[in-house]
Amino acid sequence: MKRRSLLAATTAWLAACATNTSPDQRRRDLTAAEIVTVDPGVLRAAVLVDARVLVQAVVIELREKGQPERFLIRLQQPAAIDRRLAPAPSGSGWQVFALTADGTSTLLTVRQLLLSRAGGPEGIAVSVAAQPAMVPADLVAALPLRIEMLVDNGRGWFTLSQSTVDLRR
Repeated sequence: MKRRSLLAATTAWLAACATNTSPDQRRRDLTAAEIVTVDPGVLRAAVLVDARVLVQAVVIELREKGQPERFLIRLQQPAAIDRRLAPAPSGSGWQVFALTADGTSTLLTVRQLLLSRAGGPEGIAVSVAAQPAMVPADLVAALPLRIEMLVDNGRGWFTLSQSTVDLRR
């Protein structure tokens, strides 16, 4: 009887672990507070896109609110696909990026500069975009992509955006 209870409990636990959280439940913005506290070695961006598309980088744009000057942090170092990411649908694939050594240096310098100017993370605006390098002609007008971010290993990945982009603009 104890074996069956243990087996049932273990099966229930494994089923709960295997349940994927839908992207809509994990969708949120990348915050300035996360950018000013993130360990650069942990920061990752993953782009789910058609397997024929080559993404060159994911760019985080930082600026002081109300100011035109912007700073770009490029995650362009290819990284291993994290098993915590949802399986890619057929015909699609994940492209994962981390900071290069220069990107790490830029992030540390820019966030220190912005914090001294803005007085705290609430004065910093953050936006993120993928930079496709090679896109088949049939996808230029409507490229579906999803961007996931990792800023804390304990909390895991979250969906930043999921949309179809028109690259003709």
